[in-house]
Amino acid sequence: MSLGFFDDKEKVKKRQPHKRTAEKHIKRETLKSIYLRFMEFKVKQNLRAGTLNKFVVTYNSIEKYHSTYSDHPFYLADLTTDFFSDYVYWLKHDCVKFEGNKYTPDHAKTKGLSDASIETRLKNLKTFISWCIKEELILKNPFDKFEGFKKDEHTIDILTREELNRLLKVAKEHSKKSFKHFRDYVLLHVLIDCMFRITEALLLSPQDIDHVNKTIIIRPNNAKSRKARIVPLSNKTYRLLVQLLEENEAFEGEVDDLIFLSLSGRMLSKNNCLRDLRKLAVEADIKKRFYLHLIRHSAATHYLESGDIESLRKILGHSDLRTVLIYAHMADNTVVEKHSEHGFFSNDNTSNRKRDNKRK
Repeated sequence: MSLGFFDDKEKVKKRQPHKRTAEKHIKRETLKSIYLRFMEFKVKQNLRAGTLNKFVVTYNSIEKYHSTYSDHPFYLADLTTDFFSDYVYWLKHDCVKFEGNKYTPDHAKTKGLSDASIETRLKNLKTFISWCIKEELILKNPFDKFEGFKKDEHTIDILTREELNRLLKVAKEHSKKSFKHFRDYVLLHVLIDCMFRITEALLLSPQDIDHVNKTIIIRPNNAKSRKARIVPLSNKTYRLLVQLLEENEAFEGEVDDLIFLSLSGRMLSKNNCLRDLRKLAVEADIKKRFYLHLIRHSAATHYLESGDIESLRKILGHSDLRTVLIYAHMADNTVVEKHSEHGFFSNDNTSNRKRDNKRK
């Protein structure tokens, strides 16, 4: 105790000045909010609904995977190289197909996606990451050290010419039964002759037919590439189309401005087309897995057996010639021919060698 003056309040040491960092405190955005901005950007690019939906499916997929191992909020920083590697493994082995889809039967909800589906999701994620780098949201690309995803080369089991002829024969036999059967016969002719995608065929309008040059045009808004193209028609396909247009005049009331109409005068459903053509394929004794795009694949492959690849590219509507090369590989019979002519056991070679099959 000292003889100093007394104070009513206890003395407190002088508080040191609070040190503040120069940077502003920024609240972290969740990955979902960033992805929404990315989707707004994609919408402004005027992408079609199908493409936009694939980006939505991709986000829902990575969010689902993140929830399998963490309860914490999902941030952009969580998208690391290891995340993508583990995500691919999950897609291949643990992701359930059609999960949450009430219209898909339970027996179809199996584990593991196809290689093509996995590749599509990785492609969409790479597009998103590239956008993030462009927007300066991240500095390094996590895909730079990603080992990648190797998939088996996709092979297409096409329909032979004989199988296509059987399919046409069955369709022709049924074409006399009703308008519906005749319409399907004409549609099959167009798909084989013009090698259209099914959506392109179903969106054809009577005004798309050039009756002078016997050609048909795919409008930019109906083409996948968004580029118009003109495709020639064979004489038989043209005559069938003209006959179908005459049949369509029997519709009463308002109908869609299309060539291929349902019985109610509306646009045909792809699923209904697939169902009806599959019935014809079964009757034609086609054992291969039948799907609508198989007709396009098959007709394109047979075209290359005598046609050139550049004209095929224009007919199919591909901007890149490399996309058409898959048909060149499937139609390439020259390897077999060259082998039979010039191989060691070829006909020419064996005739020059002495053959003595007698045992001594």
